[in-house]
Amino acid sequence: MENDALQTNQFQNKTTTPAPEKGVELMPRFTQRIADGWERALDITPLTLIPVLFACLEIDKIQSVLTHDGVYFGLQFGFPHAVGTMWSFVSVPTTGYTVRFGVADRVTPAVLLLVGATAVVKAALAAGYFGSVASYLERGAYDFLTHVRAYFVPFLLLGVLPLLVLLPLAAGVGFRSGGFGGGIAALFVAAIVVFLGVSYLFYATPYLLVLRELGLVAALQESYSLAVRGGPYVSYFLGYVAFTACVSLVASAMVVNIPVVGLLVGIVGGGVLGLALNIATMRFVADIDPESPTLVEWEPSDDDSSHPA
Repeated sequence: MENDALQTNQFQNKTTTPAPEKGVELMPRFTQRIADGWERALDITPLTLIPVLFACLEIDKIQSVLTHDGVYFGLQFGFPHAVGTMWSFVSVPTTGYTVRFGVADRVTPAVLLLVGATAVVKAALAAGYFGSVASYLERGAYDFLTHVRAYFVPFLLLGVLPLLVLLPLAAGVGFRSGGFGGGIAALFVAAIVVFLGVSYLFYATPYLLVLRELGLVAALQESYSLAVRGGPYVSYFLGYVAFTACVSLVASAMVVNIPVVGLLVGIVGGGVLGLALNIATMRFVADIDPESPTLVEWEPSDDDSSHPA
């Protein structure tokens, strides 16, 4: 009888102890994720063309670097919600602080046409890029054009949404610090706070669009849900920002202070590192999101030294 009772208790313990949910178990360190992303980025180097093209589309930033005269050191904070490029790690020389909203200072039909065309091109490239990263991690292969067709619409909406919100503010809002009072500084600080909040709450959105093939609204909702849970979602965001800031101390000095050559090396090197970070973030989102597919299993050696992401 005692043996029967003991076996019953053991059976109850086994059946009532819940298995760890996806995203709750201990996961690799942030540095392990970056190392893994870098290794995999070198396996799919053709995709670095997308971060390189995105970097080259930032004409204003390129001009600021090429026309800067003097020694420059800067600090840049990158965020995981976008295609990683050189500009995720390079601080652009400016005079005073500058507040811009991603739309040209003077809104004309020609400017609107250019902004619209750029948004379409970027949406197509981002759709193929993020879709290819997810497909590579899940199946070991990708078809860029197929992913463009599959995800173009939600990525276009994702890219256009901020422009639609900020367009009414575009005319006359680009300004510098000289000659303005404290109200401008307050707006500058408020813009930073809002940008940080939005970047944190919704940085998983482009990854969820391709991992779970969601619509934009559903992906935004799921990203928000992950964000308010905190935990690994918070620590990964902070780790990403801190990592890009550390890299920027060297990258900014090299790109700005070494004419032309530094810029070219930065664009290419930033493309590889940006791809590595996007791969790392794709795996991270898949790890913490219960509904996302499991991509590449972490090796036992990774698990031996793992801890919360």
